[in-house]
Amino acid sequence: MRVIPSTLEEHPALTKFKSKFSLPARPSDTPPLLPSNLDELHDRDLMEVYTEFMAWVSYTKTQLVQAEIDEEQEEHQCKLIESTILISQWGNDAKTDRVTLARARRDVDPKVVDQQLKYQTARAYRKLVEALFESCERGAQLLSRELSRRIGLHSKEQRVSRFSA
Repeated sequence: MRVIPSTLEEHPALTKFKSKFSLPARPSDTPPLLPSNLDELHDRDLMEVYTEFMAWVSYTKTQLVQAEIDEEQEEHQCKLIESTILISQWGNDAKTDRVTLARARRDVDPKVVDQQLKYQTARAYRKLVEALFESCERGAQLLSRELSRRIGLHSKEQRVSRFSA
């Protein structure tokens, strides 16, 4: 997974959280793949795959939350820069300008364009992390259902063996 470095300082809420709790470490280099032969897997192997998926669910959820925080921070910075530039342009000789023209000038300002690019990058990264999280979560749910199905089968087999000779 490619890591996109954040251009802003870490959000104070994240810093405070990290001072009290630790975030899950990356479980492995790549997310696990669902085995195509779930019915043929031994219970122990199935549980290992499930455990790996759950580790990735925990990891990707924390990455998703961090990406959401970064996205909100970039969006806020974008609005702040846009407003600052609009106010500074309005104060010059633009008293007769219309709001639409002032906004158009603001939107093409290099600072605004640069910040919008940072915001779009943070948004795209958040969406990619969200997709990875949802994929891991679906895999974990599928494995959980398979484990539950097997538990149900074992109890049925035990009941049948008690009543047969």
